[in-house]
Amino acid sequence: MRLENRKNEFPVMPDKIRMMVEKEVEKQLRSTEIASTRKKKGTVRRSFIAALVAAMALGTTVFAGAVYHMESEADGNFGVHIKTEKTETGQDGADEIVAAPELLEIQPVNLEVSYLPEGMTETDQSGKYCYEDAMYKGGVSICLYGMDTGDDSFEMSFKEVVSREEITVNGNNGVYLEFLNLFEDEISFNQRIYVAYPDLHYVMEMYIASDVTKEEAVKIAEGIRLVPAAEGEGSELVRDFKWSEYLASQEERLAVEGSEAEIPMQTVIEAEALKNTHMIGESFSVENTIPWEGFEGLSAKVSDVQVYDHIGVLDLSKDADLKKELANVTDAEGKLRPCVIQYIKNGDGTDTLSEIVGTKEVPQKLVYITLEYTNNGETEMTDILYMCGLMKLVEKNGQVEIYSGEQPGENDDWDVARINGPADFLEMYYWDVQGGEEGKNYIDSLKPGETAIVHVAWIVPEQDLGYLYLNLHGYPYEFSEESLATGYVDIRQ
Repeated sequence: MRLENRKNEFPVMPDKIRMMVEKEVEKQLRSTEIASTRKKKGTVRRSFIAALVAAMALGTTVFAGAVYHMESEADGNFGVHIKTEKTETGQDGADEIVAAPELLEIQPVNLEVSYLPEGMTETDQSGKYCYEDAMYKGGVSICLYGMDTGDDSFEMSFKEVVSREEITVNGNNGVYLEFLNLFEDEISFNQRIYVAYPDLHYVMEMYIASDVTKEEAVKIAEGIRLVPAAEGEGSELVRDFKWSEYLASQEERLAVEGSEAEIPMQTVIEAEALKNTHMIGESFSVENTIPWEGFEGLSAKVSDVQVYDHIGVLDLSKDADLKKELANVTDAEGKLRPCVIQYIKNGDGTDTLSEIVGTKEVPQKLVYITLEYTNNGETEMTDILYMCGLMKLVEKNGQVEIYSGEQPGENDDWDVARINGPADFLEMYYWDVQGGEEGKNYIDSLKPGETAIVHVAWIVPEQDLGYLYLNLHGYPYEFSEESLATGYVDIRQ
């Protein structure tokens, strides 16, 4: 139940579209509620992460009296450039590039999938399919781009491509891409298939995890049908993005100096901004951590924090997936083995690939936290969603920044130190109270004056124990006004 897809994140692209797609993919590749899964932090920096958004081979397609010619060429050793243009043949036989007409109103469609490999099943999310023994961890996730510019043409460049093949899917042209995968010991989304449907003005994008073979992925694609939806249907049945928004965002991005910058994230604040920090044993309001009304008077406190070198304290009876994962990092007695830190040297993605240039082992611990939620209001509360994120913070020169791990020295030949395994997960990892309609991270009910006890836990490199804070808003990778107003809990050891 992790977002292993974050291991192959999004390349340099217009920020609006990148943020839009990233948020949507995060939502679709985890459980229905944002905090009801254990997801994978994107530890590999975007500078060497495989390109994502569009790659398709349209071949030659006739549409609206015009012909689409597609050109694909290599850019260095691992870059790929794809371009399609609409042309018409003039009376003299010469091709003329045709300007795009007004934006089209794209008809909504339903997504039908007629083939899935044995053991793969549809999830409770539109367009998301997983193997039953790895739910929400791998499989495929499908979304669409509505080509509303009127000419169905586009231009894209990619990096970190180690393999590509132009394919034909039910008469529609497309491309299969395989990206660099530095995480062969874990499930990661390192493959893509793009297929163009010019008759309906859509491009299908399929994210493919490493637990799905190329051959099976192509079969899934061949079994996909886009069926025009009845009036008023379709918009909620398939995830789609408008191509015109991408193009507008691209123009805006290219007009800004330093357009190669990553999505801005607030990872550094003045120390004063942590004035609402709470200590162990201190109660504070958490009614604003729930994204809907009706929880006035809800408070929480961290009543205890314990650090163990084993996982014996965890109740894994309801989570076979987590039990299986933890078996890979513990010995026969349940004691935690050291975690591995990988040292990665970034490539440029065009002429050179990123590579692991070294590793080392460090001890790791289980941080086991007891939380108490109390209803201080006058009415009963039901379906109380709780979300926790583990933040690592360090203070420097009057500022506090999110600790991003070991940094290279002047003479080091690596760029990124990446923690391999569960010690890299900072969002909800283990919790022992499950409720709500879907039996996830909810407290079923709290009557006035009643308290519920919840345990949450993370595996942490021993060297990071002195940086830990608990964020009850859930997202631990940047500061937000809401989380700072609520305040974090200082659980440093």
